Amino acid sequence: MKFTGIITVYNSAEVDFKKTLFPHLLNGVHIEKIRGAEKNAEGDKNADNLLVIIPFEPHKKVFLTPLEFEKSEEKSEHWTLAAGDIIAVGDVGAADNFAELTATAETFRIISVKTFDFGGLPHWEVTCK
Repeated sequence: MKFTGIITVYNSAEVDFKKTLFPHLLNGVHIEKIRGAEKNAEGDKNADNLLVIIPFEPHKKVFLTPLEFEKSEEKSEHWTLAAGDIIAVGDVGAADNFAELTATAETFRIISVKTFDFGGLPHWEVTCK
């Protein structure tokens, strides 16, 4: 099965007492956008969701668990999937902060990650809001 989607994963970490975003481009992923809206007392609320399927190959080579990523001193060369990190649809490039990123790209925040390391297509399923 060949996936053709492109995303940019933004991992955040504190570097020199400043929150820094580390972008990592992933090609060959599956992207499903689920559009929605919710009504509440304040009015309409965006309820868009994103499901991303990321095959282990070739992406696992520079992947670290969230704890390993946090301890790593070479964050620009590795990536992780952690709740709270950001995924942008497409090849978005670097951004200095979250506000700049959301102004220029369609972004979603990771809410859960499931690992499927068995069967014919070992992969991660990432749910974002």
